[in-house]
Amino acid sequence: MLFSISESGWWVIAIGVTVFFMVTMGRLSAGLDLPEELRSTLEEQARRGRWVFYIVTPMITAVVLLVNLLRPEPAPQILFLYSVAFASIPFAIYPVRGRLLKYYVAQRQNPGTEVKPDRLITVWIVGFLSAVLLVTVIALMATSYGSPG
Repeated sequence: MLFSISESGWWVIAIGVTVFFMVTMGRLSAGLDLPEELRSTLEEQARRGRWVFYIVTPMITAVVLLVNLLRPEPAPQILFLYSVAFASIPFAIYPVRGRLLKYYVAQRQNPGTEVKPDRLITVWIVGFLSAVLLVTVIALMATSYGSPG
C-alpha cells in the first residue's frame, strides 16, 4: 500500500518535501529573541549564506538523489527514504531550537570558553531521528516482505 503510489507521484512528493525542508530550515529562527548585539551580525551572515542555502542545497540533494537512483533498488523506495529524511530534520530541530539558540549565543559571546552540549537537545534529536528511522525501516520491510515477488 505504501508503494502503490506511482513513481511520478513519489517524485512529486520528494520535490514537495524538498521545498518544505528549504522553507522550514530557512524559517527556524523566526520568532526567537536574539540579543541586540548579535542580531545585526546574524542577519549579515544570513544574507551572505542565504544564496548558498537556497541554490547549492537543492543542487547537492538532486545530485545525491540521482546517484542513489542509479542503484538497483526501485525508485519509489529511494524517494520514500529521501522524503522521510528531509521531512524529519525540521521536526527534530523545531522543539529544541530555542535551546540551540541559547547555546549558540553563549558561544558567540564567549568564544574562548567551552560550551558543553545540552543533554536534552542531544537526547531529543537522536531519539526522534532514531524513532523515525525505526518506523521507516519497519515500513520498508513490511512492504518488501508483504509484496509478492
